[in-house]
This record gives sequence, structure tokens and C-alpha cells, in this order.
Amino acid sequence: MPMRKTLRRDRRGTLLPLFALALVPICGFVALSVDLGLIALARTEAQNAADAAALAGARTIDGSGTSNLTTATSNAQAAAVANRVLGQSVTTSQVAVVHGAYHYDSTAKTFAPQFPPVSPDNYNLTQATVTGTVKSQFARVLGLSLSNISAVATAAHRPRDIAIVLDYSGSMNNESDLWNCESYLGAMEYTSNNADPVFPEFGPYDTTFSPLAALQCTSSDPRVGMCNVTQSVLGVPAMVNDYYKNSRGASASAAFAAAPAAITNTVNGGDKYLPAKNTTTPAKTWKDITGSSATGFAGYAASQGGVFNGYIQGPGYWGKTFFIWPPDPINDWRKTYFLLSYGGSGVNDDRLLFDSSGVLNTPTGNYVINYKAILSWIKNVGPNPFPTQLRAGNILYYAAIPTDVPVSAYDYSTDNSTISDPDQRFWKEYIDFALGVWQDPLGNTQTPGNPACSMGTDFTCGSASGGTYVSITGPDAKDPNNRFYVASTDNPKRPRHRFWFGPMTMIQFLSDTGRLPGTAHDVSMIAAKLGVAGALTDIQNNHPNDMVAMLLFNRPAYTGEPSEVGAFGTPQSCLGRNYASMINALWFPPNSGTSDVRLWDANGQLTPRAHGDYNGNTATSYGLMLAYNQFSSNSSLQGPSLGGFGRVGAQKIVILETDGMANQATNAGKSNNGANQSYYQIRPGDSITPSGAGAAQDALDVATRICSLTTDASGIPGYATARTPVTIHTLAFGAVFEPTASGSEPANAVSFLQQLSTIGGTVFPSSSSDVTDGYKWCIGTLDQRQIKLQTAFTKILESTVAVVLVK
Repeated sequence: MPMRKTLRRDRRGTLLPLFALALVPICGFVALSVDLGLIALARTEAQNAADAAALAGARTIDGSGTSNLTTATSNAQAAAVANRVLGQSVTTSQVAVVHGAYHYDSTAKTFAPQFPPVSPDNYNLTQATVTGTVKSQFARVLGLSLSNISAVATAAHRPRDIAIVLDYSGSMNNESDLWNCESYLGAMEYTSNNADPVFPEFGPYDTTFSPLAALQCTSSDPRVGMCNVTQSVLGVPAMVNDYYKNSRGASASAAFAAAPAAITNTVNGGDKYLPAKNTTTPAKTWKDITGSSATGFAGYAASQGGVFNGYIQGPGYWGKTFFIWPPDPINDWRKTYFLLSYGGSGVNDDRLLFDSSGVLNTPTGNYVINYKAILSWIKNVGPNPFPTQLRAGNILYYAAIPTDVPVSAYDYSTDNSTISDPDQRFWKEYIDFALGVWQDPLGNTQTPGNPACSMGTDFTCGSASGGTYVSITGPDAKDPNNRFYVASTDNPKRPRHRFWFGPMTMIQFLSDTGRLPGTAHDVSMIAAKLGVAGALTDIQNNHPNDMVAMLLFNRPAYTGEPSEVGAFGTPQSCLGRNYASMINALWFPPNSGTSDVRLWDANGQLTPRAHGDYNGNTATSYGLMLAYNQFSSNSSLQGPSLGGFGRVGAQKIVILETDGMANQATNAGKSNNGANQSYYQIRPGDSITPSGAGAAQDALDVATRICSLTTDASGIPGYATARTPVTIHTLAFGAVFEPTASGSEPANAVSFLQQLSTIGGTVFPSSSSDVTDGYKWCIGTLDQRQIKLQTAFTKILESTVAVVLVK
């Protein structure tokens, strides 16, 4: 028994020392785990500091190159030192900051940080490293007193490929027209749009005698009265001042001048209209003047000191006209400026010039315009309202006023494109337009009172209703016994703007035919351009990792059509960062910096201006096709500058600005080469034709292709991934969206933009009062439109996360 007790004591004595020996490593492991936890916590807190520093630095970087990198470094350090690691503030000495670019490797199709950036990259990335040491709390017993920690974070502006698609269709310049021809204007359609107080009020234009003349807009309706052809409107300068007559490189000299002060609304220059016999009332016929249908009209010279001038000069910028009724029997303008279609002699039969209602006929089968005589009259009879040469916005419109046009051009069936001399072609087409019989590139004759010839229709002289006039009854010119140059009661309708040759109709000619200079102050386009220019500057300053394509659209010239039928078949500016070039492209034709372009050469036809109104030219689907090709990475598009610079992995954004709804569909092939390599076949030489499909649905179909997944096998793949969808934003701009607009066009346009936005994962609101998205309605005064358009771009591009941690 005693022996057992001894053994127990011995065991107890042995275990205690063993336990004591084991306790030392156990405590070491516990101490180490505690210290490792502190180190892990310190690294997490250091990482938070590095993340904050990298994000702050990247957000500070803008598009100014190296000028703000010092500030970016300071902001990154400030963000880091606002953090604490294990209760101790981070110091600037612990923060290392370096800036670079999130570079896209077009071969590997990947992004990676690069220090420093290489062209064409901007600084757009910040890398921050936070270092420190952790003092051991327990592990010092093991000789581990300090532990170094380091955390690295890299933040960059998110790479975004942005396609800005701008509507340059014909309706984009309607607000500056002389005459209102748009159906959405409701009761204001077919009224004057020109509020300029300078206009003819003499002879048949006297509104007390001819109320239907109505040459001035006096309405307070905010949709009208915005014609700024000859006067400033709502702060937008008059377009008449946009043109010059000096040679290139010489001091600027204005092309046009107003008539002398002696020429007023009621006092014209040149020949004077005669009153009815024994009255002060303007005469409508030569019977009114003579008081008898049997007594011949002696003419104007007798009342003008024996002189017949051969012109009437209007006030301001109206220019001059040879149209005077009744014609002078000795110097009959009908015989001088219009030839018989079956012979070389002058027209002396009113039935060839005018239809049964007194409106001017078109030339075909009726008469031939004597271009040589009219050109001579412009230059040599009375004051010449035109300069010897005309230029604007790097376009030389004409280098001289010719003496004639080619013999073949006298045949009205001959296409104007056959005239090789640009001066002759310009003047031939302008004369046709001023007479109200312009033949568009598709061969159709455009007459006053429609969008393609926005001059007021002819009016009934001396009438308030337009329902009474004497029909044209002139004798047959083929009759050899014809002794009358005109019947005594012939009373054709009088021209409002047609037959007036001067700056006013010349500018309207350039507008309606889609040939304004890009620098023209037409009301709609100038506000839109200034807004877009501001938006491009904002992108340049604030989003250095964005690539932007600026795409203009109206309609392309389809295969087999004359080239001038459309424009912008190729991108104005492909994806890139040359913002100075993009802004310049808002105003000037390509390749015109050192030399003039002409209207019909390749560069002249790419002048940034609204298209003419002679065809359906809001081919929205084509603008979206251009955008699709911009996002593609297919290198075959790069050579002809059609696209191919899309970056795989970059967010894709389309911003579509338009003043209306699509009215032209396009047939184009599709090249399916897989994700990010496919494209629409709209290259030069590809077959591109108009489509009979619905234009709106055609645009929706292209939008659907852009926004579909890269794995979509139902057609050419899109650019969306499960993590990064493509977004389409639509912006409404122009009169059709104003609250006073009439008809079905506004509602249809809103519905169209809403459908496009839905496809693109965004919202276009039903009205401008929408609290969240109302900013997408760029309406109101011209200044408001400009500001709202720029603001809309800013909001859209700030709505997505612009700076992200990439490592």
C-alpha cells in the first residue's frame, strides 16, 4: 500500500513538468495566431486605404494629359491617409502613387495597366501602394517582433466605346425656312415663317390690295417666325452674313449687301407698277390700265421718262425680279427669258407659261428657260445682287457667274449632274429654283409650297379669298395672225418669292437642296451643333478612357443612285479620341483645311449640314448600322475608315439624337464572322438599296442586333454580355417635340424613341416633365435646346460607373 502512494506522487511529479514544457509552444501558437489575425486585419485595412487612394486618383485624372497628375497624386494620398491601420493613421510616406493607362491590346483583345501610357492612350489609371509594419504583440517571445505589410490597388476610368448618332435629315433645317411647309405645324402650315419687317408692299404686294400676299409672319405661335435668312432670330445671327466674296486667304469680305436705303417696303427700284386707269389701285391686267380690251397697252416707258429698266428691285435682301404684270409690250420678259419648246423664238402665249388657274407651268412640253439671257440680266441689267464669287465654310460655291450653261442643259430632261463645270451647274440649278421649277437629283420637279421648295406659293392678286381670278386666255402663239402679245384680261397669280433673284432665294435654295455650308447659322442645326460640341469637350475633359465615334446620318446614296441623293454613307469620325477633329467635323467638310472644296466633289458632299427635303431621308437604321460597325473589331473595316476599332470588353453606349421619326428603310447585307468581328456590309462598293419595309421597324431591328448577346446565334451577334449590356439612349431635339406641335407625327416620334430605348435598356419619357428622364427632351428656346442637349450627354455619361477598380 505505501508503495502505491509513492508511485502516484512520482507520476504527478512527471506530468507537471511535461505540461509546463508543452505550454510554451501552445502559448507561442496562440500568440502567433493572434498576431497573424492582426496582420490580416492590417492588410485588409491597408487594402481599403489603397483602394480609396486609387479611386480618388483615377477620378481626378481628366483628359488634360499630365497637367493634373500632381493633383491626382495629392488626392490619392489624402484618401489614403484618411484611413487607419490597426488604429494608426496612414501617413503620406506610406503611400506610393503612380499613374498610367488601362491599355487595350488589340491583338490579345485584353486590357492591362501600362506605365506610362503610350499613344493614343490618355492617362486614365492610378495605382496606389500602401505599406506598413505590424508590431508583434505576443510573438516576440519567438523572436518575431515586426511584420511588413503591403497592399496594391489599381483603378481606371472604365473603358467605354460610345457611338454618337446625329440626325442630319432634311427636317433639321426647316425652322429657318422662308415658308412653313410642315404638317406638324397644323394651322400654321402654308404660312410665312419670315418675321423680317423688310418686304415688298408695293404694287400687287400691297396687303391692303392683296391680303393673300402675306409675306411676313406676324403670328405669336412659338413654332413659327424663326426664319433667320435675313435677320437675327432669338439670338441666332442672320444666315445672309455667313457668306463671303473674298479669295481664300484674303481678308474676309461679306458676300451680300442690302439694297440702298432709298429702296423701301413701299418704294421699289427699277420699273414701277402701274395703277388701274384713273385710280391709285394697282392694275391686275392691261385692260385695267387702258380701260379697254381693244386698246393696246403702251408699256411702262411712257410713265418713266421714256425709259424701261427691265427689272424691279426689292428692299433689303430681296434682290430683283423681271416679273412685272402685265409685261411690257416692247420688252416682254416672257419672250426674252423663255423660249418656245418647239423653236428658238420667245414665248408669247400665256397658256405655255401658266396653267388654267394662273400658276406657272413646269418646263416640260411648255417652254425652255433661256439661261443665257437670265444670266446676262443678272449681271448687266440693274444692280447685281450677287458677288463675283461665293464661298462659305471652306466651300467655294462658284468662282464666277458664267455667261451660259451647256446647250444640253437647256433640255429639261437632262440630269444636272451631266454639267461638268461646277459654276455652270450651280447657276443653272439656282435659276431653276428661283423660278420654282428645280429638278432634284432623282428627276422630280420641285415647286413652291412644299418642303423641298420652301418659298410661298403664288397668290391671287387683288383678292382676299383666292377664289376669283380671270383664267389665262391668250391667243395661240402658233397663229401667224396673232397680233396680241397677251390677252387684255390675262391675270396670272403673282409670285411671292419665286422670280426674285437675290440673297434671300439663294440661301433658301442652298437650304432646300441640302447644300448649306456647315458653318451656316440655320436655327435648328446651330443649336444642335453647339450642344454636341459642348458634349464632346465634356467627354474629353472628364472621361479619358472613352473612345467616341461621331456618326451623322440622313440617308445614304443607294446603289445606282446619283451620289448627291444622300450623304454620310461613311462615318464622319471613327472611334477615337481626336476631339479637336470631331468638333471641327461639325462645321467643315473633310480635307478642306488648306483648300476649298466644291459642292459636288467627294469632300463637299460630306459637308456637315442637313439634307434636302426632296426625298425621305431620315434613315435611322443606317445611322445605327454605322454604329454597329464602329463597335466591331474586324480589322478589314479599319483601312477604309469604316470602323473596326471597337475594344472587346469595353462598355458599348449609343446616344441617338433625332428631330423626328424614321422614314427610310435600308437593305444591307450582314457579314457574320462571330462575336466582335461581324459587320453590316455598307462599305463602298457594297450593294445598299432602299427597302420597302417599315422604316421604324428597320431601325428597331438594327438596334436589337447591337444590343443582343455576343453569343446570339439568331443573326449577326451583338455586343452585350451577361455582365455588360449595351445601352441605347435617345434624345428628342426639334420642333416636332414642342408641346404645341400638331398632328400624329409627335406621338409617333415619341413612341419610336421609347421602343428604341426599351431595346437599349433605358427609358425615354412620355413628356419633358418626367422627373427622372425628362432631360432627354431637348426642346424650348434655342439656348435651352443647346444647353439641354449638352446636359443630356453629361447625365448619360455620368449615369454609369465611370471609375472602377481593375486590380
